[in-house]
This record gives sequence, C-alpha cells and structure tokens, in this order.
Amino acid sequence: MFRAGIIKILVPIYIITIFGLPLCIVVMPFLLTNSIGLRMALLVIAPISYVITFIITAGLLSLPHQSAIIKGRFPRNLDHPIYGRRYLYGLCWTAVYYFKPLYYIALTVPILKKMLFRIFGYKGNINFTIYPDTWVRDLPLLNFGEGSYLSNRATIGTNMVLNNGFILVDGVTVEKKGLIGHLSMLGPGVYIGEHAEVGVGVAVGINVRLGNNSKVSPYCAINHGANIYDNSEVGTHSYIGGKTIIKENIVIPAASSIPSRVVINAQNDVLKYISLITNDLNKLKEEMSKMIDENV
Repeated sequence: MFRAGIIKILVPIYIITIFGLPLCIVVMPFLLTNSIGLRMALLVIAPISYVITFIITAGLLSLPHQSAIIKGRFPRNLDHPIYGRRYLYGLCWTAVYYFKPLYYIALTVPILKKMLFRIFGYKGNINFTIYPDTWVRDLPLLNFGEGSYLSNRATIGTNMVLNNGFILVDGVTVEKKGLIGHLSMLGPGVYIGEHAEVGVGVAVGINVRLGNNSKVSPYCAINHGANIYDNSEVGTHSYIGGKTIIKENIVIPAASSIPSRVVINAQNDVLKYISLITNDLNKLKEEMSKMIDENV
C-alpha cells in the first residue's frame, strides 16, 4: 500500500500544480506592473500564455511516468509499478484533454499541437487531423501517418479495461492517409494501412489489421485478430469473425456474417459462406412457420 499511498498524495499536488502554476505565471506580471499599456498587452496575450504554460506544466509532470506507457496486461492496482505510474500519466493528459477550450486551441495552432503531443511522448508524424472529442490516450503508443484523419468522437483505444481486474494496453497505428470515421472504435493493437478507411460507427477489435486501400463500410463489427488484406472491402452492417483472414481484392457484401477462423482466398469463398447463412435462415423460417401452424 506504500506506493498507492504516495500516488494518492501526489494526485492533489499534481492537480493544484497543473491548474494553479500557469495561473500564477499569467497573473503575477499583471499584478506587479502599474503601467496601463503593459497591463493591456499582458491581458491580450494572457490566453495563449496560459495555454502554453498549462501544456508545459502538465507535460513535464507526465515525463517521469512516460516509461510506464508500454504494451502489456497489468492489474488495475495503484500499488503495481506500471499501473500506478500510468494513473499519474493519465491524470496529466486528461487535465489537458478534458479542458476543452484549451485543448481546442492547442490542436488549432500547429506549433502548440506539436508541442503538446511531443511533450506527452508522441513520436510519430505530426501532420494528421484530430478533433477535441477524438479520444486518445497513451501517446507514446500511437503512430499516425502523414495526412491521416481521425474523425470527431472516434475512439483510439490503446487500453481496454478487462472484467478480471486487469487492463490491456497496446499501440494503435494509422498509416498515411488512413481514415477513421465518426463514432468508430479501435481496440488495442489495431493497425490501419495506408489509404485504408474505417467507416462511421465501426467497431474494430483487438489486434485487427487492415491492409493498404482496404475499406470497412459503416456499422460493421470486425472481431479480434481479424486480418483484412490490401484492396479488400467489407460491406455495410457486416460482421467479420475473430482471427478470420480476408485476402486481397475481395468484396464482402453488405449485411454479411463471416465466421471466425476462416480464410477467404477468393470471391467464390464469400459466396459459399453467404449461401450457408441463407440456408440457415431458410431452415429457421421453416421451423418458425411450423411452430406457428401447430399453435394456431
């Protein structure tokens, strides 16, 4: 409990420092001068000064804990040497993330955006589009290619809380010109290839891989470990089972359901699974019709 006790003491200290120190830095020069002109100038630059000092303060406090932002499975216990430091890193990052006016300004001004992401440990290309309500965390585990686009309200989920008291952490990569649609969700370990598209409202599971120029249409579910190769497309409202492999240049029709752990090498393989589903539905309809006839 010693480590947890220290963290609980540090939490209010971090919060007071992150929010209070920038305020002091901005206000003190204003209070120490009697010049009306200088006060007006300080007042004009106060918002951007506060943003910069806030980012620097939160980022510097996160630095000792960035080495704990690593892949793995960890117990959600403050006494754990990794999770405890993750907790403090998360406190620093979310202080910025949930301060929406400040975060908006930081994302809007390129030099501030670069400073923000770099100080929190992001090492990838900085020329990507992101919005204040795009959920990101664990910046050292993120990699966004040049021109990639992360829509508003998308979730870039580098961590996932498990029911057994652990947390799963892994990186997320979106390569050059990759597109992540509105309200879509990416799980830990996801790889999105160049010019690949994840449509609106798509759920992408753990360790899913989408190849270059692949496309997942809106409202699909791609289960854990699935692999969709280059130039393939999954139609709207479709389900791709866990660890299923879809090879190059294959189109999965809308509203399809592909089982887990199968390999689709050619377009004819898709027709086979659709036929199986159609047969199952027809059998189900026949059974229901019989049940209705018997009860009438």
